[in-house]
Amino acid sequence: GRQRRLNSVGESVLQIAPSAAAAYSLRSLTGGDPKVVRVRRDTGGGAGDNDEEDFTASGISSGALVDFVGSGNDGFVDTWYDQSGNSNDAEQATASRQPKIVNSGSLVTDANGHPELDFSSDFLSKTAFTQGDLEQPNTTFTVAKLNTNDDSNRKLYDGTVGAKRNMLFLGTVGSGQFGLYSQVIIYTGETATNDKHLFSGLHNGASSELFINSVSKASGNTGAYAMSGINIAKNHSGETNFWSGQIQELIVYNSNQSSNRVAIETNINSHYSIF
Repeated sequence: GRQRRLNSVGESVLQIAPSAAAAYSLRSLTGGDPKVVRVRRDTGGGAGDNDEEDFTASGISSGALVDFVGSGNDGFVDTWYDQSGNSNDAEQATASRQPKIVNSGSLVTDANGHPELDFSSDFLSKTAFTQGDLEQPNTTFTVAKLNTNDDSNRKLYDGTVGAKRNMLFLGTVGSGQFGLYSQVIIYTGETATNDKHLFSGLHNGASSELFINSVSKASGNTGAYAMSGINIAKNHSGETNFWSGQIQELIVYNSNQSSNRVAIETNINSHYSIF
């Protein structure tokens, strides 16, 4: 529980805080070259249509993924691999629900050239964590961007127990505010925008707190629901309330990572240049 040094030069997120329950990214979070995505190519019925292949972080940055998809074609992610070592891979078997990573032969990237997954009515799921329900406290770190800020109930991610919402960030909720949900919603009062943000959330009963770009925006009691599985970019119930925008990273800890929060945020921001 000691505070980590803030510089952490050369350390990856999972070297700074190695005990993640699940860790999804398009870059390496381990310090090595992990497998990060399985991609399906859509050649419009041409040769190799719907072929799939796994790619490591370096396979994305080297251009191998784009070469696989091919000029003018689209590429979609059917598996976002968990880098934590727990095999909590988030998957989507339905082609029409898979987020896009290559658009017309070009890698989907942010303004700084970092790859991202583009969601509209798409989502990835892990229905049950390999280690069982994740009881609180839970800490999460998410890098995401909305396409628009004028639509309500955009679900960034949703961990579920039965029909209960849990560990849920809302893109635009109420009067266009960011919020954190378990039993009750904690509103930040911060108007949702279509800028990229780093969301850091602690679900810890009455001591829950939500940070946006490393600044505390809200605290309160979110109740005590556990986290049993995860939907990335969708509400837990039915084909509704999708995230419309881009997601680059989502890390879940089944522990209170307050002592490591600033070091993790510094690592993330150093890579993505968010704030």
